[in-house]
Amino acid sequence: MRHPFFNLTHLVLREGESDFAVQHHAQGLVVTLGPRSAVFARPGATVSRWPGAKIIARQSPIARPKRNLLQKEIALAARILLGGGDVEVSKIVTLDKQREILLTAGRGAIVEKIDLAALAREGAPALQFLQPAYLCSGARVGFATVACDASAASWARAPYVYRADPAAGPSGPAILCLAGHTMIWSERLEPGESRDFALGNVIAATVNLTSRLRPTSQCHPDDYKAEIFGKPPAAAADIMGRLRDIGSTAKALLDSMRAREGFFVCEMTNHSEKPAFVYVQLNRSTFYGGSGLLGLAIRLFGAFFRLSHFTFGN
Repeated sequence: MRHPFFNLTHLVLREGESDFAVQHHAQGLVVTLGPRSAVFARPGATVSRWPGAKIIARQSPIARPKRNLLQKEIALAARILLGGGDVEVSKIVTLDKQREILLTAGRGAIVEKIDLAALAREGAPALQFLQPAYLCSGARVGFATVACDASAASWARAPYVYRADPAAGPSGPAILCLAGHTMIWSERLEPGESRDFALGNVIAATVNLTSRLRPTSQCHPDDYKAEIFGKPPAAAADIMGRLRDIGSTAKALLDSMRAREGFFVCEMTNHSEKPAFVYVQLNRSTFYGGSGLLGLAIRLFGAFFRLSHFTFGN
């Protein structure tokens, strides 16, 4: 068995630099940190680290606004009850020397390394991904929880996802590492292109993709070319418009909970003028539903629908 730390190409990193090396069969990741550098990682992902590196728990990858006591309590309630609110992950920091850290992708999971800066240079916008798919990210990646709209809820099947953007500033990689089951497949969709994906397989997609659920009995013609909208339509600012958006999101989430895999597919279309990217895992995971107490309730209702006759297709 090869040693993950002694089979790396010799690296000499400067202060603030980091390198991410996917290991054999992509089941782990070695992060090399330069002097006085830092990365963020999923809590519990660290397997081994050299002396001179420390882990600071419950850190945010973006600067948090100053809040009073009431605002802090509201943010905590949002995270516990709804699964939204502040992102809190582990921050791995080195002191005055270069150090290596070994991370695991988890049981039966595979690492996918994504350079958000490279996607941005190709014209792609921000990336949204499932919260449990997050493994680690460099210091140039900032991400936060965002509420799903009807489009995102159809593939995420959760009320909240993470949204990641590369930090502005000097050019360089902005590495985000996701973890999925078995193999992760990425597809690039040009403006006007569309693809069908099985429910539960999509773990990440750029925000310029529009997604909807479609019965498998309805064919998606090969010569289909979607309309390109250019700039997205402005969101309704009035209360009724917001309520309609919430209702559409709730319906998409309910449909995805009730739909057994095999009866519905997730149709993802790029209506924008920029390229879009989607990342899928070849073996679907269990029904996610989201984090927090709301996510637990969604998973329970989803299990009920799958075991009962209140399911589409019967």
